[in-house]
Amino acid sequence: MNAWFDRYLKALGAGDQVLHSDEAQLVLKLAGEAAHTSGARQFAPLVAYLAGLAAAGQSREGRLKVLTEAARAAATAGAAGEELDLD
Repeated sequence: MNAWFDRYLKALGAGDQVLHSDEAQLVLKLAGEAAHTSGARQFAPLVAYLAGLAAAGQSREGRLKVLTEAARAAATAGAAGEELDLD
């Protein structure tokens, strides 16, 4: 998809994993939906992380399904309503 991501995955020790452009687009859509719908931009990376956990070990088609469902869930989850307590 992008040379930077290839180098990042290599440095991360992710073996032969590849970030496909359709998966990247869904992750970006998911992050945007989470930030916009919740009203809390800091939720975007956390939602992307949680979706990644849910997609781990799936086939490529399975990952696409999880990411699509995650974006839909973020779009319908509503406003955050309160600050995230990280303590």
